[in-house]
Amino acid sequence: MSAARNAHGSKHQTEMRLRGVAGEAVRDILSGTTHALLCTVALMAIMVAAAGAELFQLRSIGDRIDDYVSSGASTYVVEYPGRIDARSCESLADAPGVHAAGAIRTADSRISFAVLPSTSLPLLEATPGAVQVLASVNGRSTRALTKSESNGIWLSGQAAETLGLTSGQTARLTDDTPATIAGVYPFPEDGRSSNAAYAVVQPVPRDGVFDECLVKTWPVPDSIESLALLSVGTVSDDKDDRPTVRQLNTRLGDRLDSSALFASRATAWMPLVAGGAALALGFAAVWIRRLELASALHCGVPKPALVLQIMMETVSWTFAATMLCLPLPLAVMHLWEGTAPQQIVDLMMRPMLAAALGGLAGATVAVLCVRERNLFAYFKRRI
Repeated sequence: MSAARNAHGSKHQTEMRLRGVAGEAVRDILSGTTHALLCTVALMAIMVAAAGAELFQLRSIGDRIDDYVSSGASTYVVEYPGRIDARSCESLADAPGVHAAGAIRTADSRISFAVLPSTSLPLLEATPGAVQVLASVNGRSTRALTKSESNGIWLSGQAAETLGLTSGQTARLTDDTPATIAGVYPFPEDGRSSNAAYAVVQPVPRDGVFDECLVKTWPVPDSIESLALLSVGTVSDDKDDRPTVRQLNTRLGDRLDSSALFASRATAWMPLVAGGAALALGFAAVWIRRLELASALHCGVPKPALVLQIMMETVSWTFAATMLCLPLPLAVMHLWEGTAPQQIVDLMMRPMLAAALGGLAGATVAVLCVRERNLFAYFKRRI
């Protein structure tokens, strides 16, 4: 019975002590002793600056990738007139890193429109995958074609501008045959080497042999040349008659190592920087109260209780700063125009969480460094 009463009494004393610690922490926060508002604002500044810097760097890397892919630098062309197997070429779209692939060939005849009968344009026959590559060759993303885009002819941007035609119109050929303009594909003169720059493209079934295989990729597979050559049907015995693999546009170089760009970005160490800055903030927020804390220890407050009190106070402003900064990553999640917004938000949250933990760590280190025996020294050096 005596042991049970002692255990119950010890539990009651612990509860009373915890309530006392919590009450003291609340009083310090409400009275301004903790400087919670100032610390919240300072920690928010650290979090926003760190997350914003990371976002800026990631956006910069994304823009470089967009420029590279949009220029056609990651689109490869296999040239082997009359020996590209259409089905093998289109099957490359199932390979990792390949967004679309299709075969294309130059028709024997040219095509003329009634609006400009004196000018004939090259006619290219393309499989559905090749039309998809051309339709998205000026952008990073690749979309599937609609039913209406698969029925009719496609014009290059230059050809459409010359003829004054737009997508969805029905034009007349010189023999009075109607032709539906299924779409207009962009093909600027920025270093791209192809006969599709000024041409009419006619979608055809994925059967037979063609002249070229277009392969749009990202990230570019390491074995892109070997992969692209799988589109070749039969190879001639003539050593001078071999298929060639080239980039559609070499202006931006033969490779862009996005992994290296990401690893070498200036903000790679941002979590440590943000955590260090917040650690200094947390330490300073507690250390300026060292006289008060040493006095509490001198009055008999146990060190564990004092540490717990300071942790409660610090959690109040680190939690507040974190909650107030959450709209930033949430906004990025909904407004990010690039791919994988979840990964962007994850990278932004790392320095923010590091800052929150740094603040807690700094405050803990500071209170542990306070010594009762230094009370007189703290008093002499008080501000």
